[in-house]
Amino acid sequence: MTGGFITDASLAGLARWLRLLGYNTVVYPGAAGRPMLCRAAREGRIVLTRRRDLPDRQFSGRVELVPEQDVGRQLHHVVAGLALEISPQRMFSICLSCNCTLTPVGREEVRDRVPAYVFETCGSYNRCDCCGKIFWQGTHVLRALQFLENQNIKIK
Repeated sequence: MTGGFITDASLAGLARWLRLLGYNTVVYPGAAGRPMLCRAAREGRIVLTRRRDLPDRQFSGRVELVPEQDVGRQLHHVVAGLALEISPQRMFSICLSCNCTLTPVGREEVRDRVPAYVFETCGSYNRCDCCGKIFWQGTHVLRALQFLENQNIKIK
């Protein structure tokens, strides 16, 4: 898989989790249909959708129907169904908001961009190359790992 994933808007929550796991995942802004499939083909992406008719469309790429409504079950379905490898090195390497790569930045570069408590207690930070958001390892990391464990998703 070179291009990652593209999801329809109903799977935006799943897209965030795939990004958290380090998978390039675009949320298609329009209705799932021919234009979304064309973009997937052009970018070499696997299509993830809840639309039951989409897998039957003429398309040279891969379309995965994600029937579950719960985001945890959706994630488990995709990880298990596509045999995705979840590695700690990939996790938290992509911006959850805009899907761009995160780059490590020095503490002093973020002094005025993070809360004072965060600046005092965290030693490493990442910045999104596109939107400029700053990320750090806070309690959300532990919650994310617990969520993955609850979904029976193994980190290798």
